[in-house]
Amino acid sequence: MLSMYVDVEQRNWDTILPFVTFAYNSAKQDTTGFSPFFLVHGRDFETPLDVILPHDTENHADNYVQQLITRAEETRQLAKLHILGAQAVDNRRHD
Repeated sequence: MLSMYVDVEQRNWDTILPFVTFAYNSAKQDTTGFSPFFLVHGRDFETPLDVILPHDTENHADNYVQQLITRAEETRQLAKLHILGAQAVDNRRHD
């Protein structure tokens, strides 16, 4: 992914790396069906625009924690199903 954006002399990779890392971590992956950020944090990445726009502030801490735990477990189970499906497709291609 980095090679797509680095210049011909490969001298600007260090300035591009944070942007490529952000793009990778926030993009939905085909294998899991979720972004790496979502799998680690249990929520989508917030951009500066998300912070500026109004959103629901009525979410109390206890409710948020319980929702986060529930969502993390559901996400883990769905990601596992997606991975098993991707492995089945790979096995069919291999055989």
